[in-house]
Amino acid sequence: MIFNNQKIREYCGVFGITCNDYSYSVAGLMYSGLMALQHRGQLFSGISIKTNENNILTYKDKGLVSKVLNPKKLKSMIGNVGIGHVCYGKPSCTKIENAQPYYSKINNTEFSIAMNGILSNYDEIHTELSKMGRVFIGKSDIELISVLIETLISLLEDRISALKKLVETLKGAYSILVLFNDGNIYAIRDPKGYKPLCYGNLNIENKHFYIVSSESCAIDVIGGNLIEDVVPGEIINIHPTNKVERYQALNEEVCGVCEFEYIYIARPDSIIDGVPVGDVRYKLGQYLAETDDFFSEEAIVVPIPDSGRSAAMGYSWKSKIPYEEGLMKNRYMWQLKSNVEEKLNPIKEVVKNKDIILVDDSIISGNTMKKIVSMLRNAKAKSIHVRISCPPIIKNCEFNDSISNRELLVAFQAKVRNYDNFNEEMRKFIGADSLKFQNLDGLFNAIGIEESKGCIDCFKEFCLVDKERKISKMDIIHN
Repeated sequence: MIFNNQKIREYCGVFGITCNDYSYSVAGLMYSGLMALQHRGQLFSGISIKTNENNILTYKDKGLVSKVLNPKKLKSMIGNVGIGHVCYGKPSCTKIENAQPYYSKINNTEFSIAMNGILSNYDEIHTELSKMGRVFIGKSDIELISVLIETLISLLEDRISALKKLVETLKGAYSILVLFNDGNIYAIRDPKGYKPLCYGNLNIENKHFYIVSSESCAIDVIGGNLIEDVVPGEIINIHPTNKVERYQALNEEVCGVCEFEYIYIARPDSIIDGVPVGDVRYKLGQYLAETDDFFSEEAIVVPIPDSGRSAAMGYSWKSKIPYEEGLMKNRYMWQLKSNVEEKLNPIKEVVKNKDIILVDDSIISGNTMKKIVSMLRNAKAKSIHVRISCPPIIKNCEFNDSISNRELLVAFQAKVRNYDNFNEEMRKFIGADSLKFQNLDGLFNAIGIEESKGCIDCFKEFCLVDKERKISKMDIIHN
């Protein structure tokens, strides 16, 4: 089975900042904020700055933040308000013209947009705008949103009315920042709250800043203070004078942020909707250990770096089984499709003759785990017992291309072939001696929220059927 997306990937990260001192240039702080969000996107980087002449300067290019936003470029981007973006490279974001921030102009109004997410009603909106004579250059979500904002501003009496109508019109998972050339930033979170978005502030001498970001870690890294998350369906208007106004554009029954933000995507030092991400991952490991009956005098807990580290530490603490770093990661391998052997190498002196409890966050295609298990066997591990901190992913997600095709999800295939022997099918495929997944109770106990407050569609079907069959805890299948 060939599957390039071995990990759940996030498409983008967004960052915005305002300073009430018009002589201050925020480009340096934006660089630091985007560096903190680099894990959310490594294909394109870019910023838009509002100048003192009320123009918007935008620069974006292919590459990491450190490459694109070099000191020479930052020196030329002078202004007290700006937004930035990092992109992972969804299919519609592989060309520089679709990279973000995305600049537009209507009459004397300029604006720039940065978005994290994906739309589900692109075709419907595109058709309606085309009927109105609107012209499109490409087929990206960000261009569609730009044209829609242009249209709504021209039709409605004020900007807030236009942006409220925008929220009512868009369907999907998104967090959006819009910067206008008068210095106003508008931060918008989708009504279901799928994508995270938060804001904070910072004081440096007599200067006051407001910051808005996909994750709180980017606020922390520049010395700011997290205020709170943007409420689902809310528009926050940050004025250039640092006045903040909040508008509830749409009230819906909240589905909640994608659970993979807690499981894998977000940085462990971030706080999302009031929940510390690192704590969740540690607790996920604890709950795995609570429901596990495997024990050996020669056992060690080994994480797959870096995604399984926090859960492995939690598992080790709860089980009292020693934690060891048994896999070394090459931290200079940024390529998305690099060979597993180039990224990871077993530490033979650690794993030899040991019963390995191998902990990671998820299994997508299974190919990466299969190769890691094989590598550990070649390093003379005595046995390998895989523990996964989330339930099995058996349903495709329309908001994440990493799991958009369920025919390529190994858990889905195993369910189709033989549901009654699910774990055994999966265990055989990856070549482990035993396999155990997190259950739904463990997931929500770790996050500390009710099942109705989070998006779990990608594995909910399996867990609900599991409960109906009165199997509250998945069996460990031993070879």
